[in-house]
Amino acid sequence: MTDDDDLRAEVRELRSEVDALQHRLGRLESILDGDTLPEEQRTQEGESDRTHTREQQGSDPAPSSTPSQETRRSDHASADASSDAGNVRETDDDRQNWERDIGTKWLGRVGSVALVLGIVFFIRVAIEAGILGPLGRVVAGTVAGTALLAGGRYAARRRGYRRWGRITAGTGLAIAFFSVYAAYGFQSYRTAIGTPLWAVLVALTILIGTTVVVSVFDGDPLVAGEAFLLGYATAYLGLDAGSFVVTPAYALLLTLGLVVIATIRPWSRHVTASVPLTYGLVIAWVADFDPGWGVVAGVTVAVFASYVAGSVVLRRSSRTDAWHRRLLQALTPLNAGVAAALLEWTAREWRPELPVEGVAVAVIALALGGVYATTSHQSVSRDDVAGAAAVVFLGVSVVLALETFAATVGLLAITCGAVAVTRYGDGDAPRWGAHLVAVGTVGKLLAIDARALSGLSLADPLATATGRPAAFLLVIAVFYGLARWFRGDVLTLPRRDDSIRLAVPYLLTATALTVVGLGLELSGFGLSVAWATFGAVLFGAGLRTETRLFRLQGVTVFGVTTAKVFLFDTQGLDTIARTISFLVLGSLLLAASYAYARWQGDRPLDRFTET
Repeated sequence: MTDDDDLRAEVRELRSEVDALQHRLGRLESILDGDTLPEEQRTQEGESDRTHTREQQGSDPAPSSTPSQETRRSDHASADASSDAGNVRETDDDRQNWERDIGTKWLGRVGSVALVLGIVFFIRVAIEAGILGPLGRVVAGTVAGTALLAGGRYAARRRGYRRWGRITAGTGLAIAFFSVYAAYGFQSYRTAIGTPLWAVLVALTILIGTTVVVSVFDGDPLVAGEAFLLGYATAYLGLDAGSFVVTPAYALLLTLGLVVIATIRPWSRHVTASVPLTYGLVIAWVADFDPGWGVVAGVTVAVFASYVAGSVVLRRSSRTDAWHRRLLQALTPLNAGVAAALLEWTAREWRPELPVEGVAVAVIALALGGVYATTSHQSVSRDDVAGAAAVVFLGVSVVLALETFAATVGLLAITCGAVAVTRYGDGDAPRWGAHLVAVGTVGKLLAIDARALSGLSLADPLATATGRPAAFLLVIAVFYGLARWFRGDVLTLPRRDDSIRLAVPYLLTATALTVVGLGLELSGFGLSVAWATFGAVLFGAGLRTETRLFRLQGVTVFGVTTAKVFLFDTQGLDTIARTISFLVLGSLLLAASYAYARWQGDRPLDRFTET
């Protein structure tokens, strides 16, 4: 062994140690930012560190027996011993972390719940026993909760008990909130103290606002999230104010507060989780006050725009972890879906005499398209989900606005248009939306068009031209055309090291729809003849273009036809029809077999190996 080999081994060791330090530094920065890593990621990183250690041990070359290298052997032995000791220490650290999770996190959480319940029971006992007055109980609970909140913050920032301090501060916030809430929420307290609702709302707002500001300053997402949750409870309490302004104003204030905080702390969990809470408040407000529909539409648009701004702000942040990306991907469709449904209902109630079906959904689709186009040309991460969702929402608006056959035509036009935009534009998001619209088109064709549209009728050509045969024919033709369009594209399957040709799903779907469409329009030996002919066309196309997928589809259709002829035509048809079915099927099968034999030629093995 030479000195160069020793140097390479030491470089490998140093490199693995640097990688391990980078992993640990990333975890530390994430914890300091208040975003703890998921358990799965922590486990993977721990396994990665141990893998680095094992590779380190396995990469040490076997030393020779020269005297100068005996010293190196002892050095490597001591290094291995220290590495083993490091593994032992790592195991001890894992055990201590497990014990710390139980001792600090879970015991603290259970203790917090028990303490809050104890305060509730204390209030009940105080009411029954006449201990203190209602005002004294409210003051005592508020002071105790505030003290716990301040003490938990002090323990987290000054004493280093970060997790315990967060749990304690959250417990104190809950106690203080419900103590103030009791001054109005409990009928007996309200009667005894005479607390006006506005005073309780102001006190709760001050408590929540102060907690949020301090939590943002401390980088504490747990307490901040609890404060916002209690803020939504306060907004719901505002429904008792008798004014239709309080609740929507409070909801917008909370939403804008989350957006502003996102510019400082990219807490995507808070923004995404607040979407159903905000829209739920709006729906409760509409149900209680029945305001003007124009006001409802204005509030909904304001909330939708606020969350769009929040999404843009979060995409400007430097966070790149998987949870952050998933939450951002969920934020856009969640916000757009609820807003579109609420606006669609509002538009129909506001102008019932006008054909406004689908207009609100189309407006949301255009807004999402604008978001996608805007983020594509700014220094922010492009919102691909908005681009795909815009195509989907546009398809939904077409289904809501048009009749059955016209809606199918519109869906096909949207699919082709989105594919063309992707081909000649920038980004793949519209194409993903086109795929989703194509799936929806097939579902609509089978579930709605197959039953709602009229079938084949030679006596009424106009009904046939706008009925079920035309709908199936259009979808089949477009899908075969898209299969040809995508013949050179490859689709990578998510979370799998595999890919398929993008044309394959469209090709298989078009063939299956052809078989189903013929089955809906024909019956008896006519269906057998049609299926057998279609199988022969597919088989011949596969031989001529040397495309294996076409040949396999032809063989599959032949198999379906054969099963029908032998299982059903032999019993359900008369003698002449049964004879025609067998003759046609037998002739086509023999012709296909002969064509296949000629196609193989003198090199059958080469034919079998082509794809």
